[in-house]
Amino acid sequence: MTGFAPIVPLGGLAGFRFIEQTHDRQLALFERSPEIRRDIAHFEENAGQVETLEDLMADRRLLRVVLGAFGLEEDLDKRAYVRKVIEEGSLDPRSFANRIADPAYRALAEELGFGDLGNRLILTSVRERIIEQYRLRRFESAVGEQDVDLRVAMNFRREIGGIAGSETAGSSGWLRILGSQPMRRVVEYAFNLPDQFALIDIDQQVLELERLSRARYGSESPAVFSDPETVEDALNRFLVRAQIESGSAGTGTGGASAAVQILRAGGLGSAAAAGLFASNLL
Repeated sequence: MTGFAPIVPLGGLAGFRFIEQTHDRQLALFERSPEIRRDIAHFEENAGQVETLEDLMADRRLLRVVLGAFGLEEDLDKRAYVRKVIEEGSLDPRSFANRIADPAYRALAEELGFGDLGNRLILTSVRERIIEQYRLRRFESAVGEQDVDLRVAMNFRREIGGIAGSETAGSSGWLRILGSQPMRRVVEYAFNLPDQFALIDIDQQVLELERLSRARYGSESPAVFSDPETVEDALNRFLVRAQIESGSAGTGTGGASAAVQILRAGGLGSAAAAGLFASNLL
């Protein structure tokens, strides 16, 4: 894809803070990429005309936007798999989407509605939500091409609120987190768990996460992540451990000079910009 590539001058905590501070400006530049603009224009023009699941499956560009909105763009060529997820819906506990560990599939089936109460793409609010999610996910994906840990951190910040605020957070929240590879990676690193943790029985994994969460945050429920300070603590721990294991501060496309320019454009002075990069670049 030609166009603006996100500037990721640093790895770890410093890189994440930079992405957060420049997110809106970088996202606006990224959205001008020809491929993104074509995909969104095609979706805006055609998604409201979709009447059946067959209509959606027959339009590769529409399907690419829909799957991209849920971080499932790699499944674009798995047509039978995707069809089964969507057509069986989300209401039946035995549906295919509900039997897949990754909660993104259930979210996809629920949003589209074909297997439940009917086609939801006819709703303007649903189409607008899909476009917004597509923009954010594609930007995160582009960041991940330069630093996968930053993409994981961005995903965690965006997704954890939905789990923490769910009425079923206490009973199924940890299972939802463990079913998502990016979310699992953050909590495993945040709690300093070994690689072998994923090999033990899933019920034991949940019990261990409850124990560690209770010891560190005072609650065994993932609802504790409703607190922004808890989210910050988990992300800080994840990024520090990830950077230590990578053995490098990391530098991405554009370098420090481009980063300083964007920070200044975003309203931060040279002192703030210098402070961000001093420990890694001077």
